[in-house]
Amino acid sequence: MPPLTGTRGLVAYRSPTPQDALPAWRLARRTPRPHSPGPHHYARWFRDFADTSLVAAAGRDVIGFLIGYRRPDVPDTYVVLRTEAGPHPGMPALGAHLLRAAAEREIAKGARFIEAAVPAGDAAGTEACERLARWYGAHARREPLFPSSGSPGGAHDGILHRIGPLRGTS
Repeated sequence: MPPLTGTRGLVAYRSPTPQDALPAWRLARRTPRPHSPGPHHYARWFRDFADTSLVAAAGRDVIGFLIGYRRPDVPDTYVVLRTEAGPHPGMPALGAHLLRAAAEREIAKGARFIEAAVPAGDAAGTEACERLARWYGAHARREPLFPSSGSPGGAHDGILHRIGPLRGTS
């Protein structure tokens, strides 16, 4: 997917580096979550998952990121582990575009399905998944990721969105 142009300059999607960890961590802190990881976690993820993760950058500023990986037991499935996209003037739906850029890259490498766990009540995350399914004309299935009946502590980690099968659009 080519970089998208907003009213305030070019937004480029690229693989992250450990140097992107601090700005990504600052961006993630805007959305309070229990057990939020520290900047060293982002540096490690960006080192270990650089080939399957992306950052969105406007000039030198990291304005969004997505951490993902391929499921070892289901290699045609790309899993979105974490995503954040700050509000950026001229770039509505930045999170959805970041998700699409990651999907395009992974489809080119053989992925047929995208999975993302979206916290209950996260309207933007749900919309990004629904938008991705519409872009590809793909089926989108939703279910609790870990139903409370089988989870430690009786809780579940969001709603699993499984989108596919997918074929590239570019």
